[in-house]
Amino acid sequence: MASAKEFVDFWLENSVHADEHFGVRRGRPEIDELVQRLLVAAMAQGFSEDQVQAELGGDIHAFIRTRVDEQNAEEASRLKREQ
Repeated sequence: MASAKEFVDFWLENSVHADEHFGVRRGRPEIDELVQRLLVAAMAQGFSEDQVQAELGGDIHAFIRTRVDEQNAEEASRLKREQ
């Protein structure tokens, strides 16, 4: 069985990506949906919300918002390099 850290890292890598409609930043409802998906998947694997929070340094919503923003910045940079 994977550790909570391994699970969270895997889920983030496979579930959090740049916004599909580049330039349109996802709002709170979309980030809340990602948080809920993460927590449901974690619980299905036997991990508690507290374990997930511990792996992400506390605020799950803020962490995922930051991760999406980072993905958007990377995508913007990649698109500029291709021009």
